Amino acid sequence: MLLVFSIGLSVLALLVILSPFVFARDGRLQAAASVNSPEKLEAVKLSILKRYLEDEKSFHEKKIMKITWDQRKAYLTNRYIDAARRLDYLQSLIVEQKERGH
Repeated sequence: MLLVFSIGLSVLALLVILSPFVFARDGRLQAAASVNSPEKLEAVKLSILKRYLEDEKSFHEKKIMKITWDQRKAYLTNRYIDAARRLDYLQSLIVEQKERGH
C-alpha cells in the first residue's frame, strides 16, 4: 500500500514540475522561444546587456555577493547568446528569402 502511494505521489510531483512546459500558452517559457522579430530580439539583447552592466556594478559596489553575481552572469550570458543566435538565424532566413525572390 505504501509503495502504491509513493509511486502515485512521485507521478503527481513529476506532472506538476513538467506542467509549465506543456501548458504554458502565454507564459515565459513559450514566450521566450517564440520571438520571431529581429527588432524584438535586438531589444532583448539590449535589455540583457543593460541588466548585466547593472548587476556588475552592484557586485563591484558590494551590493550583491560573488555567488549571486556569478549565477546572474552565467544566466544573462546564456540568454544573450541565445538571443544573438536566434537573431543571426532570422537574419540569415531573411537574406535567403530575398535571394530567392520571396
